[in-house]
Amino acid sequence: MKKVLLKKYTNRRLYNTDNSEYVTLQEVAELIRQGSDVEVIDAKSKEDVTALILTQIVLEEAKQNNCLLPIPLLHTIIKYGDNLLIEFFESYLQKSIKSFIFDQGQE
Repeated sequence: MKKVLLKKYTNRRLYNTDNSEYVTLQEVAELIRQGSDVEVIDAKSKEDVTALILTQIVLEEAKQNNCLLPIPLLHTIIKYGDNLLIEFFESYLQKSIKSFIFDQGQE
């Protein structure tokens, strides 16, 4: 899997260091769909902001469809906070999605 390094600048622009050009969130999503692994580093602080940018992509795409997760699940996430759910998201959700994709024969 090809790894693409992006730099995030304070003006919220993303710079693809592989081909020396600015990219949009949609273009980053397309890189991922084409099989690239993306890493995003804040240009000023050098902090890894990959999770933030990928979450932003998911939320932007969900905004277009007006739904990402069922409303009762969103209530549960808010009610119990991120501390209780971190392990669930890191362990079980990713495994469940990968299993579902494999069962569908799409991977």
